[in-house]
Amino acid sequence: MPQYVIVELKPKEEHRPLAGHPWVFANEVRDIQGHLSPGSLVEVRTRKGQFVGRGVANPASKILVRLLTHDPKVQVDNGLIRQRVLSAVAARQPLKTRYATDGLRILFGEADGLPGIVVDTFGDTAVLSCHSAGLVPFLPEIMDALVACGYPHIYERSAGDSRQKEGLADAQLWRMGERGFPLEFTEGKAKFFVYPDKGQKTGFYLDFRLARRWFADLSVGRKVLDAFCYAGASSVQAALAGAESVTSVDSSAEALAEAEANAKANGVADRIVFERQDAFKLWGPWKREGRSFDGILLDPPPIARSVHDLPQGKQALSRLTTGALSLLNPGGFLIVASCSHHLGWPALENSVREAIEESGRSFKVLDRIHQPEDHPVLLSVPETEYLRCLVLKEMA
Repeated sequence: MPQYVIVELKPKEEHRPLAGHPWVFANEVRDIQGHLSPGSLVEVRTRKGQFVGRGVANPASKILVRLLTHDPKVQVDNGLIRQRVLSAVAARQPLKTRYATDGLRILFGEADGLPGIVVDTFGDTAVLSCHSAGLVPFLPEIMDALVACGYPHIYERSAGDSRQKEGLADAQLWRMGERGFPLEFTEGKAKFFVYPDKGQKTGFYLDFRLARRWFADLSVGRKVLDAFCYAGASSVQAALAGAESVTSVDSSAEALAEAEANAKANGVADRIVFERQDAFKLWGPWKREGRSFDGILLDPPPIARSVHDLPQGKQALSRLTTGALSLLNPGGFLIVASCSHHLGWPALENSVREAIEESGRSFKVLDRIHQPEDHPVLLSVPETEYLRCLVLKEMA
């Protein structure tokens, strides 16, 4: 049986972990019985000795403990980790058919019982991100399970602020079955290239799949704008669906080069115009030029990375919506997305509503979207919901 360091919570700090949340912060701990190092196995108890859960620790992080189980009968070992991977992958298999894709997120951290671990798959290649020092000792078991599930090629892309907060250096390298880039995968009728070594996150935004579908469906026969287009996935899907023309904007030359390559690979380069622009600033100049569109997709980068950023984030989203409305033809559609967890549905809708009311126009909601099923939301962990998207159509 594994040996656990006992972590005792302060009085009145047990409610959240007892309700199922996997994080225990350092300032919530009263006492530690033993020595902690990154990866130490711990058992968390209340001040009165009540069992809370077992997990892994990282004394260098504000999140001191990441719980892996709240069941006193379950031990934290390789067997548990392997079973979590196998179960998560099996749960995603039906989605390949439902979404006609071989690009899926098969591990989504806390929502799959492996806090800090994210794995996106493209064909038979897995791109792994580890943002928890406590789970680093289990990476060999995770990768072995991935190979057993049919992913012989594993690239690690672990980078960013979350790694620094865990006291971890960035890691970008092939762990198993090295192959060349780009990777390829399909989504519906489209084929996309992926560069995990230099792109954002794992190289592609698989979470925007449902919004891309809406954008494509609404773009048929219309002149549309894809602001913040990144690798051009939404633009390509719109063009394949029959958009009259697509204007795709991004501030990154590297992203636009990827987008152009994706457009050529799908035979729609003649219907997509790529422009390097700051989408936060183009509305005034384009309005003066007389440019307009029948549909606009707004998918900005995170605009509220913390709760302290919320006021500025809401203002930024409202300004973006105002700008888009100034170029939107009567009867057009507008899709507004936010990938900031802290910007919840009320904040998103109020920001967009303010801009619409100021314009004097009227829109109906066709849909409210969050991330698809391969990015599951765990009810006890609100942080697992981060993507929200409003699909709007102007009233006749």
